[in-house]
Amino acid sequence: MRVKCAWGKFRELSPILTVRGMSLKMKGKIYGACVQSVMVYGSETWALKVSDMQQLERTERMMVRWMCGVTLKHRLRSQDLMERLDIVGVAERVSRGRLRWFGHVERKNADDWVTKCRDLVVEGGKSRGRNRKTWLECVEGDMFKLGLSRVDAQDRVVWKSGVLGKRPTCA
Repeated sequence: MRVKCAWGKFRELSPILTVRGMSLKMKGKIYGACVQSVMVYGSETWALKVSDMQQLERTERMMVRWMCGVTLKHRLRSQDLMERLDIVGVAERVSRGRLRWFGHVERKNADDWVTKCRDLVVEGGKSRGRNRKTWLECVEGDMFKLGLSRVDAQDRVVWKSGVLGKRPTCA
């Protein structure tokens, strides 16, 4: 997946990200722009398994601890360290990107080729067991967590504020 690329970028920037004198907020900005963006590149179209998301989160926690100069012996929560760095977690960033892409695709015309491909039903026999988790199942789970519906995607303002976790105020 993208973990190997993210570690390569992290190692490339480690003289900046692991230096003791730099502010944690600045490290967080550099991490978010350079490392985390490499880690989630293309995630708008991923149908992530739980194990894949756990791998991304584990990688991020290791990098965050390294940037803060903290080990597991210090017994500090990773969430607290991420707040010090002022960064959004990789799971939330993947979810936001997926929902942004879904909103874009949902607003397309009904006769557009993207919409036709998205609504395509594949014929054929079904194999045993549960099917693989689809991208749309991931999107529906993300929408459920944020209290969004497909209808909300038609209004850009409502959709964007919902994706960012803010509800719009009535004017």
